[in-house]
Amino acid sequence: MAITNGYATLAQLKSSLTITDTSDDALLELAITSTSRMIDDFTGRFFYANGTSLAPVTRYYTPTDPWSLAVDDYVSINEIATDDGFNQTWSTVWATYDFMEEPVNNSLRGWPYTRLLAVGRYVWPYYLPQACRVKGVWGWPAVPSEVEQACIIQSSRIFVRKQSPFGIAGTPELGTVRLSSRLDPDVEAFLRPMKRNNGLAV
Repeated sequence: MAITNGYATLAQLKSSLTITDTSDDALLELAITSTSRMIDDFTGRFFYANGTSLAPVTRYYTPTDPWSLAVDDYVSINEIATDDGFNQTWSTVWATYDFMEEPVNNSLRGWPYTRLLAVGRYVWPYYLPQACRVKGVWGWPAVPSEVEQACIIQSSRIFVRKQSPFGIAGTPELGTVRLSSRLDPDVEAFLRPMKRNNGLAV
């Protein structure tokens, strides 16, 4: 099987496990994919890009404030339109000078934006259901190194579990590993700073 939106590569995982043959490639790819979705669930966000500048993805939001709009993680915005008349026309199209992206410095460290501030001609039509239509590229511009490392560690644990019906696995390379259904403590340490708090970025 192919890895779908994975946070590590097959080559990285095989290297960490010192595996050189291809007999378990399908299981290794499955471990990477399932671990990547575990990371999504734990952090409350995903670390791949959804959409492109030529094929943006549309999302709708219900604003609760006239000036600040909380949105999902995004890399870039193609268009913002608001349904001020609540007639599902979204006829008010915002120019780039009508809004500001926040947190302002997130892009400098490879993080996405998570809020839009109204700073121009318009305010957000707050409390009108799905009154804001945003088209863009969602998610993260690249997988952070912390997430990549967390994926490798947890994928390794998932893979060795198939050989450990009693919850303890061991290989000459890894030593003895006690397995559980929880995330590895090192994985949690890598991922905890990446979590969203109440739907907003830290």
